[in-house]
Amino acid sequence: MYLNWRKVVLFVGVLLLAACDAAGVPGASGADVIYADGFVPGETGNWVIEGDNAGKTSLINEQLVIDLTDNNIMQFSTLPDITFDNFILEVDARLLEGDLGSSYGVLFRMQDTTRFYRFEITGDGLYMVERRDGEQGWTRFVDRWTESTAIKQGLGSVNRLRVEALGQTISLYVNDEPLYQFTDTAYSSGTIALDAGTFVQPAAQVAFDNLVVRRP
Repeated sequence: MYLNWRKVVLFVGVLLLAACDAAGVPGASGADVIYADGFVPGETGNWVIEGDNAGKTSLINEQLVIDLTDNNIMQFSTLPDITFDNFILEVDARLLEGDLGSSYGVLFRMQDTTRFYRFEITGDGLYMVERRDGEQGWTRFVDRWTESTAIKQGLGSVNRLRVEALGQTISLYVNDEPLYQFTDTAYSSGTIALDAGTFVQPAAQVAFDNLVVRRP
């Protein structure tokens, strides 16, 4: 199985207690906007920020940045304050350093740190859609990591990820191109998180910016 992490670094630590300011975030205007974040220090939302020797999260240059130093790990930063059910989420994401096989993406409809949906891409143009089922492990909605020409490859390339969740139907996009759609009843609402992961090769740095969540 491709996702064979020997440990998962979970954020359970200090919250950034500051209000989110949507000013300057592209697409953050309009009555349908539920939440927007440009990751400006002192103005960002209550993302859980923590780390250890294997990986850490920081706010750097008005971006949420995840640094990983070990192989076969996954790390994510959760926004615990807001529960979303039906929504459209968009965020800019890019792999800054590390092996192009490293992954990054969005967790959504999170029940807790072990139950959620996961939409992930890699620096070499692959994507994965799956569900974490607690101690039961992972359920994949695609059989394997799948290639898409819509994903911009290479270090520093910005990919705009979009998740559309409407009832039981989830639609996933990258750079406005549809990637995958599925129907599932496991989780109907929950929180969101931003994540990064490594596989055989250690070390990766991923940056997120311009996050917007709106009503469908």
